[in-house]
Amino acid sequence: MNFTQMLTNFQDQLTKDAGRTAKPRREGITMVLVFDVVNRGPAYIRPFSKLIDRVKLLDTMWHDDLSTVAKYVQEFRELNIDVAFGGTQFEVAKAQGKMSEYLTLLTQLGVNEIEVENHASGATLEETKDEIKMLKDRNFTVVGELGKKWAWKDPTRKSRDLIFVDKVLEQALSMVEAGADYIYWEGMVVRNLIGTQLENLEGQKQFLDVVRQVHSDRFIFEIWDARGQPNTPIISWLVKELGPNVNLANIFPEDVKFVEWIRNGIIYEMDHPYMRWSQDRSVAKHWWQMESPDYSIDMQRNFSLKK
Repeated sequence: MNFTQMLTNFQDQLTKDAGRTAKPRREGITMVLVFDVVNRGPAYIRPFSKLIDRVKLLDTMWHDDLSTVAKYVQEFRELNIDVAFGGTQFEVAKAQGKMSEYLTLLTQLGVNEIEVENHASGATLEETKDEIKMLKDRNFTVVGELGKKWAWKDPTRKSRDLIFVDKVLEQALSMVEAGADYIYWEGMVVRNLIGTQLENLEGQKQFLDVVRQVHSDRFIFEIWDARGQPNTPIISWLVKELGPNVNLANIFPEDVKFVEWIRNGIIYEMDHPYMRWSQDRSVAKHWWQMESPDYSIDMQRNFSLKK
């Protein structure tokens, strides 16, 4: 057996033990943020494109030649990756009263997904539902965004670190009813509910209460580093609670393979549970259900996915 075959067998066993889904998938989604489509675009991710399901392009307004953007969109789509331009650009178009022109442009460029965001516009829930329905009629894959970055602007939040579960459920279920294919849960809300060092136990309980009532495959959980704070504990917590096929968003291209290691229990804050489970599989049905160590002891407080 040659080295390539040995490596493939090793990877296949990891995937099997984690129950990892393959593209096209509904669960286990990894959405990637692309700030620089030239240097972190299709050519960069092609070798590991099977790990990426969708991209959000954030530098598209600064290309003088839109044929360049169309070229990259086409290359992403050829890799079976959905493409969106992000909620900020959606809100810019709405603020300028140019939504019709914007949607026509997206269609011409080959973009197939659109995020309905209302951080700045202050759209009501009914207006958001109407926007979702309109975009579904235009044959886009539609993702509604739930929550706002700052608690004082967010009616679903009781405080920075807690939510009103009933209000979150109302918004989430209303967007699903209107036809949203997925819901992005705002990354600042996700971080604060879980806690940067997994300290918010009450928020975690609220988080899981919402997810269990909506179903986790409807959610794509945004990850945001918030002024350099580490993401690894939060991603690891999500994998432990919801399994390796939790849907994750806002991953940087250079971090995709690292996140996949977390999904497979190798590089993981929880004391390498895959290896411990492999030694004695009778202790838990799945490796991510292994008992975790005490996070208040020896936790790496300055570690970040970014190198």
